Amino acid sequence: MTPKKYELLLVDDELANLQKLERTFMGRYGVHRARSGEEALEILGRVPVDAIITDQKMPGMTGIELLELSQKNRPDIVRIVLTGFTEVDDLIAAINTGKVHRYITKPWEPDSLRLAVRDALEKMELVRENERLASELQSVNERLRTENILLRREMETQAYPRDIIHGSPEMDHILGLLRRVTGTETTVLIQGETGTGKELIARFIHAESHRRDRIFIPVNCGAIPKDLVESEFFGHAKGAFTGATQDRKGYFEMAEGGTIFLDEIGEAPPELQVKLLRVIQEDEIMPVGTHQPRKVDVRLIASTNRDLKAEVESGRFRQDLFFRINVFSVTIPPLRERTGDILPIAEFFLRQFSLKLNRPAGRFTEETRQRLLAYSWPGNVRELQNEVERLVLLAEGLKPIGPDLLSDHIRRRQTPPVPAGGDLKSAVRDLEEAMIRETMARHDQNRSRTARALGISRQSLLEKLRRMK
Repeated sequence: MTPKKYELLLVDDELANLQKLERTFMGRYGVHRARSGEEALEILGRVPVDAIITDQKMPGMTGIELLELSQKNRPDIVRIVLTGFTEVDDLIAAINTGKVHRYITKPWEPDSLRLAVRDALEKMELVRENERLASELQSVNERLRTENILLRREMETQAYPRDIIHGSPEMDHILGLLRRVTGTETTVLIQGETGTGKELIARFIHAESHRRDRIFIPVNCGAIPKDLVESEFFGHAKGAFTGATQDRKGYFEMAEGGTIFLDEIGEAPPELQVKLLRVIQEDEIMPVGTHQPRKVDVRLIASTNRDLKAEVESGRFRQDLFFRINVFSVTIPPLRERTGDILPIAEFFLRQFSLKLNRPAGRFTEETRQRLLAYSWPGNVRELQNEVERLVLLAEGLKPIGPDLLSDHIRRRQTPPVPAGGDLKSAVRDLEEAMIRETMARHDQNRSRTARALGISRQSLLEKLRRMK
């Protein structure tokens, strides 16, 4: 015998009516009978029925009360009540609250009732199918999202070499310090100006750790709209807000077992700061729309180009969060303070862009090298990267790259002359003042941005400006 597609639960306290209902559906569906609301609930607890058809007036428990109770454990089944005309007002209220899908007035005809039940079951099937497809689509989207991150990681592996390109003793010292913590779970705070390579350092820590084979997720804390921050970082449950049609993982759950890099954490809004503190303290997150925390196993690395101590003093950054992320801190010097890195990095970018752009290029001439060394690089490694990409585009085949191809502001840059007599202190002062004037001009005399670009506090800049007058 072919198994029935749908199972019906028929409920009526009068045996004759119950038998009539059974004859109406027998042979078309699987049929289960109950003569009270209590008996119906017992059957619901052990039989996967698809629809309940119940009389309204029954001793002990009305049909609407039965359907309301059934909705708590079986919200997806069809709920139909048979009733007299005098009870319509109560039924409308039940329909409006979702307790009843449909009511049918007495006396009912078998054919009409069968048609009504068939239509209701078909609609239920469509809803179930839509939910199944939506769930599958959500799973596919989650998988694609993760695969995109993994693909981006593979592509970035080519752009971010595991061995950090450098040639300065300053970077030797920093890498030596970092190797002491790469094998631990310690939270690391990387400080430095914009463009100094903070993400590169974070990737180095990840690549040297026991999590190297797991995912690395970089997130810019200041680039996500405030109203989406909590959902993006910690995920959300279905129905948590308008548009939340499915559960969704946040960055922390996606980084499970790996490393999450919170770039520019100083720009994190206050609401996010509170949540980040919980993650660090408890190793758990609370997705939006849920009431149960979820454990996460993630290594956290943060970076900032701001003076977080000053941000704490001004009340813009939580002191307790600062203490939590400042367990092990390194400051990446600006490129002008580690000139030994300029040429190795420039030559790395020269090789990289020659391959990426499919434009073989010659070597830098000695004069070009000297101009690169003489420039202060206020935009740091990022500015150097852009300049070398430009040189590769302008280069004529394998001909040596001369200084005439450099950007005007780099080609015309002159190192301040050393005072007569070789006074080192005066030379350092002149170089410092020249750098301050140039950076002030580049940032439209904005002192806060100039201070950040120079890697000093605003107060230090103000003191230097007073001495220059």
